[in-house]
Amino acid sequence: MKSLYSVAALALVVPIGWQTAAWFENPSREIDPALAEAGDVLFLHEWTKNDPLAAGGDGLGPVFNAKSCVACHFQGGTGGGGPNKRNVVAFTVRSIRPGETARQGVVHASAVKSSFRETLKHVHPSLPLKLPVERVAVTTMADCFVSSFRFPDGVNVSERNTPALFGANLIDEIPDRVIIANERRQRLKWGMATHEIEHAPVGRVHRLTDGRVGRFGWKGQTASLGDFVRAACANELGLGNPAQSQPAPLGHPDYRPPGIDLTDMQCNQITAFIGSLPCPVETLPETPAQRENAIAGKQLFHAVGCADCHTPQLGHVDGIYSDLLLHRMGQTLVGGGSYNDPPLPASPDIPQPGDKPHPSEWQTPPLWGVASSAPYLHDGRAGTLNDAIVLHSGQATRAATHFRNLSGPEQTQLISFLETLQAPPPNQPR
Repeated sequence: MKSLYSVAALALVVPIGWQTAAWFENPSREIDPALAEAGDVLFLHEWTKNDPLAAGGDGLGPVFNAKSCVACHFQGGTGGGGPNKRNVVAFTVRSIRPGETARQGVVHASAVKSSFRETLKHVHPSLPLKLPVERVAVTTMADCFVSSFRFPDGVNVSERNTPALFGANLIDEIPDRVIIANERRQRLKWGMATHEIEHAPVGRVHRLTDGRVGRFGWKGQTASLGDFVRAACANELGLGNPAQSQPAPLGHPDYRPPGIDLTDMQCNQITAFIGSLPCPVETLPETPAQRENAIAGKQLFHAVGCADCHTPQLGHVDGIYSDLLLHRMGQTLVGGGSYNDPPLPASPDIPQPGDKPHPSEWQTPPLWGVASSAPYLHDGRAGTLNDAIVLHSGQATRAATHFRNLSGPEQTQLISFLETLQAPPPNQPR
């Protein structure tokens, strides 16, 4: 048995060593300034029905969550995260009975006319019109909310908070092999454990149906920044494009738009603008005492185990504080829904291309800029950084417990470190 374990460990170590040598090569891609400038205009543009900027389609909608990109992405500057009032309701319906079709998507908040308005009853007839939530008192958590409704078998509905887009181009450039190496390293560190355990932080790569590695979205459901832009424009604004059709209203599945709304060039322009956004910065306080607290807090961040998943460096990208892996976060943090492929059953053993995330699996969100992106967690249920840490469970239970066991001043120091991870200042170069 010992020899078999050694062979398995060697199989993991060798690829990691080979990949580490390649990490020092920065595969940075140049952003075309003209494309980015045109994308800036589109990112700020407020779309309307039959919009003149649409390329022959119906413009905004017919169902949508916002009228512009910046309407949701604005905290800490254009391209940042968004508050709870900009949350999106996502759903998953898994096929559990003969004749049922697996599907997932978004229940849109708005529509161009009342007959197109969507409710949860379009997802499943036994659901209420709206997602019922209740406030939960956890420490200082004034804005914490969770669903109080028992969903039907195979159905899951949850809210999604708007993620910040700063530094997205650097994430896009990280080679797949670097993310895969992190998966192998975690398995080795925790005794060859699989991603299905919940007592240790062993994550897994989300391999898409085409074999690519997912790196964008709360569940890592999108492989590239360009794909992310096309999917978001179609599903959040109703702007169909050559790569992603706009969603038909849930109550009118036969609706067909007259044409596409965004050309590939327009999508490339928006992608270039987002790619031009600089990465967040780590800014130490000016006063000696506060600076000392933040430095001590960074050491505690590593000591309690936060850095097991929130890896400070990934490949050539420094300060990202994410492994870009899926981790099981426990029953209290479940949630389904995406607007890409229909949900497929996960493999019982090693994940295969196309295996969809478990409802409790979430990709580790990058912490760069976290001080400027409240609220926290996938549905924005945590109003403060302290609350976000306390609510971690599943594979993050160990780190959350260690944090709770810190003294009050030590907890303050760790939070002081997180508060140094701020959105990039205006006009900062990439």
